[in-house]
Amino acid sequence: MSIRIQIVTEKLNPISAAIRFSTRNWSSHAEFVDTEAKTTLGARSDGGVQLRPCARDRYSRIEQFVTSVGMDAAYKWALTQVGKPYDYSAIIGMAIDRDWRDESKYFCSELIALAFEKVGYPLLSTRPSVGAYRITPRDLLLSRVIFYKDPAT
Repeated sequence: MSIRIQIVTEKLNPISAAIRFSTRNWSSHAEFVDTEAKTTLGARSDGGVQLRPCARDRYSRIEQFVTSVGMDAAYKWALTQVGKPYDYSAIIGMAIDRDWRDESKYFCSELIALAFEKVGYPLLSTRPSVGAYRITPRDLLLSRVIFYKDPAT
């Protein structure tokens, strides 16, 4: 497998614009990408968690990353979540405190963060005193697990 994490800016999407505004960052969506199968795995408002064909035309900026540990295992765990709905409450959760670890529904970056946490490689601090109430694509870019930018993207 040739799995990457893809962090992007979505074109012409009001949710994307709200995410970029609230996080003061260029990124608005995150998903796993299998570069060999040319598929993405992620949570989107149009269908929840799904495997989809790569569609670069829906993005204005794309950066792909690999991690030093846990990528294949996290991807395999995320595959077990296919079919779960999109977490619209995550958009509201950017303004209020909420538990982002609700495994019944996912926002794009919640799926990735929880996948790594489930396989023993948390991308973010899991200390209770830190109190992460939201996980955005920007937070993934600030991860404590080193991401290496794929120079091919």
